Amino acid sequence: MKLRKGFVRLGVVLVLGSSMLGLASVAEAKSKVHDYSKEETVDELIGRHWDETEIKEQFEKFSKKLTDKKSIKSEIVSDISKKDQKKITDYFDKFAGKKVEYVYTKFDQFYKVKADDDYNDLRAILEYKFKVTDKKKVTEYSVLLNMARLGDKDGVKWQIYDILWKDTGIDVSDIDLKQLEKPSKGEEVCVMDTDAGTIKMRLFPDEAPKAVKNWIQLSKEGFYDGTPFARVIKDFVIQGGALDGSGDESKSIYDGFYEDEVNKGLYNFDGALCLGNNGPHTNGNQFYIVQNTKIDEEQLPILALPGNVEEKYKEIGGLPELDGRYTVLGQVYEGMDVVNKITDQETDDDDAPVSDPVKIKKITFEKVE
Repeated sequence: MKLRKGFVRLGVVLVLGSSMLGLASVAEAKSKVHDYSKEETVDELIGRHWDETEIKEQFEKFSKKLTDKKSIKSEIVSDISKKDQKKITDYFDKFAGKKVEYVYTKFDQFYKVKADDDYNDLRAILEYKFKVTDKKKVTEYSVLLNMARLGDKDGVKWQIYDILWKDTGIDVSDIDLKQLEKPSKGEEVCVMDTDAGTIKMRLFPDEAPKAVKNWIQLSKEGFYDGTPFARVIKDFVIQGGALDGSGDESKSIYDGFYEDEVNKGLYNFDGALCLGNNGPHTNGNQFYIVQNTKIDEEQLPILALPGNVEEKYKEIGGLPELDGRYTVLGQVYEGMDVVNKITDQETDDDDAPVSDPVKIKKITFEKVE
């Protein structure tokens, strides 16, 4: 019996010892969870081109991992909580197995924190853009990631430790680019006679009904007759109508300013006829015609454009940075040489022609035969 009791006591000791070891392991595991939000920032830095190249190559591979449904565990910091790891994997798992294309990465913040060594002291807020194709629909997503660059002398790697912000996705599927088609038989077009020659433009009453109606009626009333292109900027725009300071900026057929008609089917391509404004819903009679054959292609990944729109901007030019803020109501299909000639005028510091600005003689409308 004594031996048996001793055995029992020994068993209890062993069990308790095992439990104590288990508690110690849990405590040790908890102690390894690092709170990156409480790190001490010691310096603000600028990401260099090699940093941009490094992160670009990494996220190109990351995008392919998502497409191939491969684990992204190695892309996530290991010493954050399981809950925080799950937050990251849950977001990206919904794209796994679909066609994921890298679009863009950019360091919004790049800084150094207090760390044990120089291999583990870089942090960043990274913007990552990617396209996801699901059947015929293409959606572009943007997400802001908290990143840590971790490792040792044998190698370092940027890893995700939090999702700071994410959008809901923007449809960037290819669209019908009717804007750049030639006018069809019977279509009513706008004919603008100027001192420099004739400009012919298509109008888009289905996409911008209020703007087109206002343009046609004011033109027929002679509002633009004899008025100059008072603002001329080469490789940007020629602008007319009642510019700031004239007192007639709000004149329209609607008894004042009227609302924007910003349509995703129309863009600020070279030759686009658009309304000038002084902020949201301040359309009156101001207009501009885009004149720019070369674009800054670095802007395109920043914008969420349909693929064929992006390619068309590269091909013919325009001002994509104006999209979404100004109403497009027409497109030059004949007479861009005249627009180019108008931009060749000498201008002053306020972009006004120095002498004899080109004027609009008359605007009429005719049907294509």
